Amino acid sequence: MVESIGSLLSAVPDEWGPKYETTSGAATRTLTGPNSISFNATSHMALVLLTPQPGREIALNSDKRSQFLAPVGTVEIVPCNAELFARWKVPKENLLLALPPEQLARIAGLEFQRDDFEFCPPQPGHVDKKALLLAQLVREEFQQGSSINHLYMDSLITVFSTYLLRNYSVFQNRPGSQHRGGLSPKVRRIVQDYIRANIGQQLSIEHLAGLAELSPSHFLRAFKDGRQIAASVHSFAPPRGGGAACNQD
Repeated sequence: MVESIGSLLSAVPDEWGPKYETTSGAATRTLTGPNSISFNATSHMALVLLTPQPGREIALNSDKRSQFLAPVGTVEIVPCNAELFARWKVPKENLLLALPPEQLARIAGLEFQRDDFEFCPPQPGHVDKKALLLAQLVREEFQQGSSINHLYMDSLITVFSTYLLRNYSVFQNRPGSQHRGGLSPKVRRIVQDYIRANIGQQLSIEHLAGLAELSPSHFLRAFKDGRQIAASVHSFAPPRGGGAACNQD
């Protein structure tokens, strides 16, 4: 059973599905029958539908509800402090992210050299295949149960955060900072030495990227992907039973 930390997702009933929280944000994979939900968002939130929802209803900062067909891959964004109402008439599965405003502002500053931004929510029923792919990767990690890799989940949430900023905010037509090539042997050694020295702690992609003097997304590209970083962590971890830091449950 995945640990239900969920302070960022407190508006979502625990019985709807597992929750997991990292430095970068929180995610939940929800599976629930016909139902509805209403809350005031205390963080930025993004939802990706993993099953179709005919006749879905939503209202964002309004009493007027939109009803529409929501195909698989539909993306909905709820900015922080927005009031949301949603209702669905059939059983559904979705991936929901909760992203703390201060954390997202830091990522925006690193990626776009500006930490003030606004989200531009898409039209109801908008399908985003790349967001769906990211959501499916998070779902696959949830399916690991108690073996969820903390650093890999953090990297997925970080990548998702950057993708949302790049495609659904005021930054959507603005190029991000540029970086080419991988990590130099010196920088890679600094990162690996830090991982080795702090193997008992919960590591974050943002902090490791800071050691390399890169934005989180550029660090992940330079290191190939979150799995490769996680593999580095596991190579320094104590034997099974010694409390490997990346297998938080």
